[in-house]
Amino acid sequence: MLNDSRSNKIAVVCHCILNVHSLEDGLAEYPGVEEEVVKALIDKGVGIVQLRCPEIRLHGIERLPMPKDTYDKPHIRESYSAQAEEEASQLREFMKKGAEVVAVVGAEASPSCGVSVVGRWREGSHAATRRFPDDFDFIDGRGVYMEELEKRLERMGIRPMWIGVPGKSLKKVYPDMFQETLRKIREEI
Repeated sequence: MLNDSRSNKIAVVCHCILNVHSLEDGLAEYPGVEEEVVKALIDKGVGIVQLRCPEIRLHGIERLPMPKDTYDKPHIRESYSAQAEEEASQLREFMKKGAEVVAVVGAEASPSCGVSVVGRWREGSHAATRRFPDDFDFIDGRGVYMEELEKRLERMGIRPMWIGVPGKSLKKVYPDMFQETLRKIREEI
């Protein structure tokens, strides 16, 4: 046990929550960070580990919003699997000093970092004319990267709370979801 003020609690947070500049054009709601989410985590006294953005790592910053099935391909899964292993390795180091991974905070509706909601193209939409978010449906599911990260954490015996932060498009469909996210951080971590 360390003889200092550390809480020994860590929240693993997807990149875009701590850096909105990684989002696709038109999706940022804040100038720099998702302020309420970050404040709630700070108020809980948890350390914050920022995941690298798997989409930027693979496709660069200039990309369009896409559904999960666009990312659920063997070569993408392989890349995400390798990144998840690297992230889990870092968490192992923190755990050697007694830290506990209490939460993974992801970006709902992200094809990569969604926790409980992902997007898909609406049935019957035509590839040549479909547009985000007009031709998008939100469905239950985890993003491809979060699936890979979850596998690594489970192998390590880590079973954190999974918390999804709804983005701009999802807030329009589920207006109460953001407040529920903040409640989970404030009351359940």
